Amino acid sequence: MRFILGIGLAFWVGSAALASQGLVIHTAEFGVGKFHRQDNQVHPHDASNAWSVYILGQGAATDKALIQNNADGSVTVFYQTLDELMSTVVQLAHDRKQSVSVLNVHGHGLPGAMWFPNDAATLNSSECAQWRSAASGSDQANYDQYYSPVSSSDIQQIRMIANFPGLALAGCTTGLKQWQSAVSKLPEFKAVLASDAQIHFLSCVVGLGKAGQQFTEGIASLLFAAGSAARVEASMNFGLGDWSMPEGMGFWDMQSEDQVDKDGQIYAQNKRDRDIAQKGTIRVATAKAASTLLADQDFLKLGFTRFLTGTPVAEEAPEVTGPIPARVRIPGTTVYIDVK
Repeated sequence: MRFILGIGLAFWVGSAALASQGLVIHTAEFGVGKFHRQDNQVHPHDASNAWSVYILGQGAATDKALIQNNADGSVTVFYQTLDELMSTVVQLAHDRKQSVSVLNVHGHGLPGAMWFPNDAATLNSSECAQWRSAASGSDQANYDQYYSPVSSSDIQQIRMIANFPGLALAGCTTGLKQWQSAVSKLPEFKAVLASDAQIHFLSCVVGLGKAGQQFTEGIASLLFAAGSAARVEASMNFGLGDWSMPEGMGFWDMQSEDQVDKDGQIYAQNKRDRDIAQKGTIRVATAKAASTLLADQDFLKLGFTRFLTGTPVAEEAPEVTGPIPARVRIPGTTVYIDVK
């Protein structure tokens, strides 16, 4: 099922200036860093694979933010909390005397939120027990849960909560409210972003529905000056990012229950994202206008992209009925969290 109505034509968004020469910073919570490390053991990544920079180093400590310098000049930050992510980005910008042109935020997601703690107090709370278990768990455990297929009922529940931006997601999630709080504690974070900065949320369904719209537009308004060329990009679909997607984050979604069942069987056996990849839609938000949806995407790219091409589409709310679910599954995990 598609949630959008095509209106044709090509579309581009971007700065008229040359591509920003600032820092490219990849960030990933430790659990997905362990997934990529195990994925690299099973299927060694070559240097051109977009996901090679997310491979957590062997023996790396996971009790505080970790900085990894990459061969292409980019930097990867493995983090526990949003506060750590932001403070490390500021530190890197100051140390390198550069503004940040690309910030990739990689982790498991839901409409309008991602699954990781916002601060140290939340990290150590009972709500984050399952996240702590994954982040401190084995590479194999993180690898296996990534390849656990979502069911059609899981998808319908996710579509349902995407319609209600006022819902509170328990269980260690970080949404717009948490970003606003973190920026209020560290306003310098905004100052290190380039005027044409691009923030990519590399995660499932973060841009989906009214919840995704509120989040992406809220982040753009929070971080960017009015009239700037800076933008936020997030997926409307489930994200794909294993060894078989070297170009960037791919897309998948439910077209029918039969298709979901068939794809799930293929996925669990082959453990290869490309086997179930589809065309996807990204939500693009700036500080100066309502967000735009661009369909017919093959990938959400991880670098600085001057032009975005695709088909502009009008948004429709996901068509689901029934009561708001009390719990939803976080895609890419076996974890269910409460909906308040």
